[in-house]
Amino acid sequence: MEAIFRHGLFNASSLNISIRPISLSVALLVVCNIAECNQRSGVKSGTANTVTKTEDDSPVIVGSQKAPQDVLPESMLKSRTIGMNIFGNALFENRNGKFQDISDKTGTETFWPWGHSVADLNADGFQDIFVTASMNYPFRYHHNSLLLNDRGERFQASEFTLGVEPRRDLRTATPWFNLDCAKADSSHKLCEGCSGPVTVWAALGTRSVAIFDLDGDGDLDIVSNDFNSLPMVLVSDLSTKNGNLNYLKLRLEGTRSNRDGLGARVQLFAGGQTFTQVQDGQSGYLSQSSLPLYFGLGETKVVDRIEIDWPGGLVQIVRGPLDTNRELAVVEQESSP
Repeated sequence: MEAIFRHGLFNASSLNISIRPISLSVALLVVCNIAECNQRSGVKSGTANTVTKTEDDSPVIVGSQKAPQDVLPESMLKSRTIGMNIFGNALFENRNGKFQDISDKTGTETFWPWGHSVADLNADGFQDIFVTASMNYPFRYHHNSLLLNDRGERFQASEFTLGVEPRRDLRTATPWFNLDCAKADSSHKLCEGCSGPVTVWAALGTRSVAIFDLDGDGDLDIVSNDFNSLPMVLVSDLSTKNGNLNYLKLRLEGTRSNRDGLGARVQLFAGGQTFTQVQDGQSGYLSQSSLPLYFGLGETKVVDRIEIDWPGGLVQIVRGPLDTNRELAVVEQESSP
C-alpha cells in the first residue's frame, strides 16, 4: 500500500459539506469508550519562551522560567480506582440476535477512541473504519486510526501507511490557555516554579470525521472535527493513483417513504458479488457525511441490478446493465410493478 491521503489546507469558504449517512454492510456493533491515561506526567525543564516537552505528550508549558519536573498531579492522569481504566473500543458481531466480541480476531481494538465512521476508502468493495482519538488537555496525544478492511477477514491499521498520520508539520499539540503566574493565577498548580505569563499547551485531538467526495473526483475524502483546533482536510488521491477505480454513488429520493429514504436497505449486484448498505442516517460522533451511498466496486465496471427495500415496505428493482463511475438518482416508485 502507498499513501493516498494528503493534508489539505482548511478553507471554510471553499468547502461545501453536505450530509451523507453510511453504515456497515454487515450486522456489527462498534462501541467506543473514552480512555484515561494511566501514565504520570514527565514534564521536563524548559527555558524561557520555549515549549517544554513531555515523555508522554502530556501538557507542555511556554513560560518565562524553568518549569518544574512534575507540574501535574498523578490524579489528573490516571483513574482513582486501580484496574478501572478504560482504554479501547470493541467490535461486536450480531450472531442471530446474540453479540460476540470479535475485536481481537478482527484487529479493531484501538485506543483513546471517540467514535467511528465507516466508508469504502480504497473502493475495493469492503467497508473500512476511521476511528477518531485523543483526549486533549491534560492527556497525551494519540493518533487517529484508519482500519482497512482486508476482504472481510480482518482490519489492518493503515493510518501511517496511507498518509492520515502524522499530521501536517508533525503537529501533536496546540496552545490551550494562558496563565498570569505573577498576579491573578499565581496560586494555580501549573504556576509552581514559574513567574510572569505562561502558556499551557495540550495534545491535539479529533472528535469526529465526515467522509465524502469533497473534490468530486470519485474517491472519498475526510474532513475532521478537532476539539479547540482547526479541522483537518484529508484529500484522497486514489483516483489519480488507481487507473482502474470503479464506484457508483446512489442517491435515494423517497415518495411514499421519507424524502431521503432513511431506513432503506440497498443491495447492488455486480460481477457475481452482492454489495449491501443501509441508508441509516448515521455516521460518526457529532458528524454526518453526504447523502449518496458510495459503493466501491473493486475491479467491477458494470452493475447488473440494484434492489432497494424502502422503509415503507416497497421493494424496487433497478435493472442493468448500469454504467459505473457516476451518481445515480433513484426515485421511490408509487407501487410495485
